[in-house]
Amino acid sequence: MATTTATAPTDEHPERYSSSLRHGLSILRCFSAEQPLLGIAEMASELGMSRSTTHRYAATLTELGYLEQNPSRQYRLGAFAANAGLSMLGSLALRRRARPMLQELRTLTGRTVSMAVLDGAEAIYVERLRSSRRGQYAVDPNLGLGSRLPLHCTAVGKVLLAYLSAADERAAIAALRLTRMGPRCITTKAALRSELERVRMRGMAVNDEELERGTRAIACPVLGEHGDALAAVNLAVPAGAFSRSALVTELGSPLAQTAERISTVVAYA
Repeated sequence: MATTTATAPTDEHPERYSSSLRHGLSILRCFSAEQPLLGIAEMASELGMSRSTTHRYAATLTELGYLEQNPSRQYRLGAFAANAGLSMLGSLALRRRARPMLQELRTLTGRTVSMAVLDGAEAIYVERLRSSRRGQYAVDPNLGLGSRLPLHCTAVGKVLLAYLSAADERAAIAALRLTRMGPRCITTKAALRSELERVRMRGMAVNDEELERGTRAIACPVLGEHGDALAAVNLAVPAGAFSRSALVTELGSPLAQTAERISTVVAYA
């Protein structure tokens, strides 16, 4: 079983912090894409807490809806955790393993690099490494770690949709509202389905001023062992710096190689 690097809670600064809240959040951080189900003994061992203490906090989190327990008495993240945005916790292990490779990609390309995961009807950034290159900040001044993006008009969103199962893709598209964003935004579901087929064929998605004017981006999938997209890795550029074709030709290869490397690391973790 893969392990996370959750740290046992401490009681520093008791006058400033709630140790109970810190203990509860430390339990939630035990869960990841590699560890979606955990028992009390596993959580207690990982956090260095007694089983009785761990059970008390887990029971409270379950009652509040942040954890759920299956018939085998194992726990998983509950609906309230997802609603509170804590689905990002499940991507912490992936983020940790991917970060060195994402940093290399930023250095190599000089462009802002991001990684996103699917969260309901949106993509959410679980990593965002900004570039200080001149002109780069203009393409992403308001986006950061935890930012949410629509699926139909972003490169990461289209990748995450394209690698769903056929049934899940149909359900996801049916639930989407294709709000017009940038000047080249996809606004019909027929056009979106055609675009997703092209994404699967080339293994890459392009955002050609679809989210906003003046910005282009490309994204590639981080694939799990069953061919599903665990995440999408993205490069964003000013539209004035790259045409659509130049973006793919010049930056597509290093992006695809990075996504493939991350996929391999995850597969053998």
